[in-house]
Amino acid sequence: MRKALLVGINKYPGSPLRGCVNDVITVFQILTSRFNFKTEEIKILTDHEATKRNMVEGLKWLTDGAQSGDTIVFHYSGHGSQVMVDDWTDTDEIDGRDEILCPVDLDWDDPLRDHEVGAYFKAVPKDCTTLVILDCCHSGTGLRNGFMPGIEHTDKDFINRFISPPVSNILRNSSVIIQEDFSFDFPDPKINTRAVKSNFLIDTTNQGDAVLLAGCEENQTSADAWINSQYRGAMTYALARTLLAHHFDITYKNLITEINVFMDKANYEQNPQLEADQIFFDKKFLK
Repeated sequence: MRKALLVGINKYPGSPLRGCVNDVITVFQILTSRFNFKTEEIKILTDHEATKRNMVEGLKWLTDGAQSGDTIVFHYSGHGSQVMVDDWTDTDEIDGRDEILCPVDLDWDDPLRDHEVGAYFKAVPKDCTTLVILDCCHSGTGLRNGFMPGIEHTDKDFINRFISPPVSNILRNSSVIIQEDFSFDFPDPKINTRAVKSNFLIDTTNQGDAVLLAGCEENQTSADAWINSQYRGAMTYALARTLLAHHFDITYKNLITEINVFMDKANYEQNPQLEADQIFFDKKFLK
């Protein structure tokens, strides 16, 4: 069995993107034309369809009933962000923040956290080929080098796929210390002896056969850019470009290396990541 869930959101209220639906089309074409996915085996959620409820139901559909020998793919293209954890002293996030995906109906008080998403893939049985591709920001540092679209499209026409969390999300957290001058401090993470910063979605030491291709490091942003006469996610474009150059026959290690070479040459300030058990580094993409 082969199944895929593809999510792309451009029409965010107040923070629109431009290339996410094109990313979904790109991945759909790759899966159907090169990896024998049938159209009925692919669930697509774009724009208003990509609510939290529909994304969660889609993840359940994708992972429920998965067996050894199956192949499942989750591709997400949209905004990412971070929110404060509820209890700083009882978390595996050393910076006290959970990474989140941003559905079109994002609720900061009830976001789609990385742990919630990761739980679905941790339940997938061994020897089920599992690929997760996230072309989004998961940085807590805000926007960097964002260019707003103009009349004339250029290679510098890009914005970052990051939504800043509201101040209320920080101030409501009981671990934040508000000083007399109204500044605020975060507690020393050393008080949490369990805290080890995990990878986005799933811990590489305990993710079984899952492979994660992330658009950037956890402290970076991902570009939504004008590339080859279309808006696209820079990481998804680089992924498709590299796969095509190698006739869709390339190891994950070589794939992520060449994607980063493209990013450097194109001056994108993001470093896509391959996160998986080391035994998968030399395995072929979706093979």
